[in-house]
Amino acid sequence: MFFRFDIEARSRVAGRLIGGVRRELLKAITEEKRAGLSQQELARRLESERSNINRQLSGEAEITLRSLADLAWALGREITVELRRPDSAAGQNIGPTTSTIGYQPVRIIAPKTSND
Repeated sequence: MFFRFDIEARSRVAGRLIGGVRRELLKAITEEKRAGLSQQELARRLESERSNINRQLSGEAEITLRSLADLAWALGREITVELRRPDSAAGQNIGPTTSTIGYQPVRIIAPKTSND
């Protein structure tokens, strides 16, 4: 049995951006924790409650551009943004090409299930 998910391009792009932002924030926070920064100190710098920061970082609350900028400031980091055309490469939901089939996309053949 296999599962097929159809995620529209717009949602996929948004999900990758949001996931990437959270991943970078967590990486920066982890580095700062190793250097001695506590979540309580981070909250103090932001004049916020520690629970608010936890909700943002866990995905329970949305992170606005302003709160992202505030977090970067409190962590002593700079945000960089780049808008570019996406690369089209294997591993990005696009079938790879191989020399064994004349540079054509690979067809994935799944076993039939009782519902087919």
